[in-house]
Amino acid sequence: MVDFKEEETLIIIKPDSFWRGLDQQVESRLKALGLKVVAERTLTAGENLPEERWRDFYFPAIGDKPACLEGTAKYMAHGPVKVMQLKGEGAIQKVRKAVGATRPWQAEPGTIRGDFKTGAEEANAPYRLKFQQPGDDKFLFNMIHASDSETSFAREVLFFSPLKNSN
Repeated sequence: MVDFKEEETLIIIKPDSFWRGLDQQVESRLKALGLKVVAERTLTAGENLPEERWRDFYFPAIGDKPACLEGTAKYMAHGPVKVMQLKGEGAIQKVRKAVGATRPWQAEPGTIRGDFKTGAEEANAPYRLKFQQPGDDKFLFNMIHASDSETSFAREVLFFSPLKNSN
């Protein structure tokens, strides 16, 4: 048996989860993992981060790919988004396993992205032209972000200070 240390992770339920009316189901699955919700906050209209902050947030993951970075920043700033800080033993691995592969069509059944990929293309079609940038033929809506390491969590959580404690 593997012993996991207690760690924290940041989750962002992305705009396409809200557009499709799946945000509550996604949140329920995350809460079912048995991790402590340290803080959470839904960011709508004037509360959401501006595009420039989302570019800063995603730059380490996307890198210097202007079309992809611009489209993602625009999409995330459009919102709404729900930010959750979770804590518990093996939190990062537990959440990433529940979320599934980054590309929904590669995600396993039983994961959030794997189970909700059906109907995504049709549901997100009206939004694709609004956010996909010229030169970005791989733009995707994947419902949720989850920190991939403790280092990522420590950097990412700073973008959302202060979150609302759920105590």
